[in-house]
Order: sequence, then C-alpha cells, then structure tokens
Amino acid sequence: MRWKLLLAGLALVFLVWIGYVGYAAITAHPELKAHWGDVSEAKTDIIIDGTLARPLMVPASIENLTIEFAGIPVARIKEFNYSPTGREIGILLAVDNHNLVRALVNYLNNGQKGNVNVIVRGKLLGVVPVNLDLKRSISENILSRLNFTAESKEYFGGILKSPALVETKFDWAGERNGKAILLAHMKFYNPNSFPIPIGNVSYDVYANGIKAAYGSSENGVVLPARGYGNMILKMYIIESALPKVWELHVKNGEESRIKADVFMTINVLNNEYTIKLGSYEETVKSNIMGQLNEMLSNLGSLK
Repeated sequence: MRWKLLLAGLALVFLVWIGYVGYAAITAHPELKAHWGDVSEAKTDIIIDGTLARPLMVPASIENLTIEFAGIPVARIKEFNYSPTGREIGILLAVDNHNLVRALVNYLNNGQKGNVNVIVRGKLLGVVPVNLDLKRSISENILSRLNFTAESKEYFGGILKSPALVETKFDWAGERNGKAILLAHMKFYNPNSFPIPIGNVSYDVYANGIKAAYGSSENGVVLPARGYGNMILKMYIIESALPKVWELHVKNGEESRIKADVFMTINVLNNEYTIKLGSYEETVKSNIMGQLNEMLSNLGSLK
C-alpha cells in the first residue's frame, strides 16, 4: 500500500507541477529590454535583459537566436542565462559588423526596403520545441537625408562669384570592386552676369572623421548668367571603412557626423581655377535600438 500511496503522491505532485508550468507560461508576460554592449570595429554586442512575472519552474534552452536584416544574418546569440527557479533572463547577442555592411548594401539594392527577422529556436524540458519567428518591414529612405549645399563666395575682390550648390539628391547605382556607388544629382546657380563653364566637381566625404566616400563629375557644364545648371556625379562609398564608422555611430548614441568637402574647377577668361565651394556638415541619426525594443515589446505581449 505504501508504494501505491507514494505513486499517488508523485502523480499529484506531477499534476500540480504541470498545472503551474502551464499557468506560469501563459501568464509569464516577459518584460524584455535591449541595450548596446561592447562595440568594436569587428563586432557589436547587444544585451537583452528580461524579467518574468513568475518562475517557470521548467528547464529551457535556446539553441539558436538569429537576427537577419535584408536576408543577411547580422547577429547571433552568444550567451543565454536562465534559471528554472528564477525570474531573470539574460541574452547576449553578437553583431557581425561586416555582415551588417553587406545587409545595408542589400537593403539599398532592394530600393531601400527590407525585413528584420528575429528567429528563435529552443526547447522546454529538453524535448519540447520552441519556435518563434518575428518579422518587421523597414522602408526608411536613408539617402533622402543627405542633401549637400554650399553658398556662393566672392573671389578677386568681388569680380567673380562662385556658383552656389543649391541642392544634391542621391540615387543608388549598385556596387563595384568593394565600393557602393551613388549618383549625386547636383543643382548649381550662377550669380554672375556672365556664363561660367564648370570643368569638374569633386568631393570627399567623411563620417565621424573617417574618409568614407569620394566622387567626381564625368562631364562639364556651362552655367548661364544668373541661371541654373545640373551635373551628375558618381560617389564611391568605401565599404571597408564602414565597420569603423558604425562602431563610432553606436558609441555616439546612434549619431554620425557627415562632412563633405566640395571642390569645383571653373574656366574664366581661358584660365582654370580650382575653388573650394565649402564644407557641408550634417548629423545622421538612427533608432535601431528603439525599433528592436518595440519588437521585443510585441514578443512580450504575445499570449
């Protein structure tokens, strides 16, 4: 009789445990929050801290947690800290900065549209599979944030005024030999009372103090007196420089300072002069961590 009572007691404990696990899993409502960890030129760590409403009282493991952007795996799990009797969860993700650059190129190749996928594969009790797939579409027009301009300047005691760079619009033009290519559509205004032939326009672009791109025009143009003219320049983005730019972008609170030095060669009375139109500076901001936390918030609200 004792063994029957023992079996009955064990069965009762098992049923109570199963009931609690089911209740805890349904009402766990994890609160997840992500923030940046260590960052270098090669990798960027993302730390995710979570709190459960109550301990799950069940062994759990994560075999794979991958974040994909534009079809490229950009982050994978490094650590998963969890205790069946605790309420705290800790996850450490490592971002491959070079893969992130490849993903950005894919994003631009796809018309500045792409998906962020969070893939989770794990097990409960070592046998029960856990499969979660979260997807978020992104269609942020990054290129529209860049618009180089430069005011006109006086030369030779005011006899000559340099053309003003009114606006610059960018289009994606693909990739070649490790460099991403943009087409810069520049609009100039000639404030002089006589035409100004422009032989060449060139510029160097720096991001967070690092030379990240350069470009020049392929054809000249003659700006009419007090009139407008357009030129198309090719900008070559140095992809190998971008991981370091990204490192500084994260360390600066997801902000980057973009600077472009613009030069122009003009022809006046059959003499060529190279002048610096000016330096354009712009702050580019992102909210990657905010979007990731929004996704994690949606995960925590799943029932």
